[in-house]
Amino acid sequence: MVFVFDGDDTLWMNEWQYSQTYADFFSYLYATLGDRTPNFHYIRERYFQIEGELYKTCGVRRGRVAEAMACLHKEICAWIEWRWNENLYREEDEEEIRKIGDQPFDYTKLRWVPGAEKTLQTLKAAGHKLCFLSSYDSAVFPKRAGFLWLSRFFGPERIRTTEYRKNKEDFIAVSGWTPNDTSTYYAVGNSESDILPALEINDTWRGIYIPYGSTSKFFAARDAINFLAQPMDHPRVTTIKSIAELLSIL
Repeated sequence: MVFVFDGDDTLWMNEWQYSQTYADFFSYLYATLGDRTPNFHYIRERYFQIEGELYKTCGVRRGRVAEAMACLHKEICAWIEWRWNENLYREEDEEEIRKIGDQPFDYTKLRWVPGAEKTLQTLKAAGHKLCFLSSYDSAVFPKRAGFLWLSRFFGPERIRTTEYRKNKEDFIAVSGWTPNDTSTYYAVGNSESDILPALEINDTWRGIYIPYGSTSKFFAARDAINFLAQPMDHPRVTTIKSIAELLSIL
């Protein structure tokens, strides 16, 4: 069997870093701009509009979040000056905001989820082909991969990153799939975008869905129940609660 694993929020948790970053940013806005700040609903919606536009050119590269936050801060300060005739913009605030926006890329805070390393080691020892495919900044990824010691489980030719959403060509490239291959292929991940592109290849591909929602509107999860996204309704997708359950369903 061949497995193509996602990384973030599948093998280790990263979404919390983004959510904490958003929380820290909005808190900083209200702490520095106080009662002149527009309501949270408006500024949150505007923030994700800005980030969405930047995603078209930046993808998931480092700097997109920080730039979106700096842009929103400037917009709010301009609005305050228009509405209240007060200039509250400070360069030191923007510097701090950009530091906040860089928090999701602190890979030293990542931890493997319970059971992930054991599962990968067991699969590798059994002779299965393990592949890794992640949407991540290509410049930062080598340091992150070294910190997490991915080479224990994945050979260099079986590690691939993309700075945008995954597509079926990414799965083909990282797995080495060919049309004549009769092996069973599994795409393992926490979001639909980690699985559905692989299922487009052909019927030899299956999905293992380990739902974990994202704050981002670009990788948003299905409606949640008990803080988890609902199972995917697809005949070739199996939903499990955690990666520690993977071996028991094969």
